[in-house]
Amino acid sequence: MPQWKARLTVVNTTHQDLELKSRYVYPGNNIVSFPDIIPAKGEGIYEVYTPSGKALGPEFKITLVAKGTSTENSLGSFDFHVDIPYWDTRNTLEYHCNRDLVCQVSPSTIYNSDHNYNGEAKISAKVTADTKG
Repeated sequence: MPQWKARLTVVNTTHQDLELKSRYVYPGNNIVSFPDIIPAKGEGIYEVYTPSGKALGPEFKITLVAKGTSTENSLGSFDFHVDIPYWDTRNTLEYHCNRDLVCQVSPSTIYNSDHNYNGEAKISAKVTADTKG
């Protein structure tokens, strides 16, 4: 049983920090990187793996929330879930941005035959008539 990995690079193009509000890592997965804050205009990597010889697949869920200020509301939140189960052929990849955030995830699908996931999520603020310059 080889080592399987799930990795997501989050690129924060907004002017607000993204804070990790909730997380779930499947028991038996090892964490490589799980930052609590992704700074504005910065990036962070969320990565787990299953040890070789273990009948486990990688799985994690995160919720990142844009940190508002006393004068500006939060832009919103980003939810992400990847699950590559060892004993099942149905892989899961789900993500969602709400309020004034837009997310582009690539690759945006995971095939049932895949054993690893290496993706990128670009998080941006919606462009509105008020913010166009």
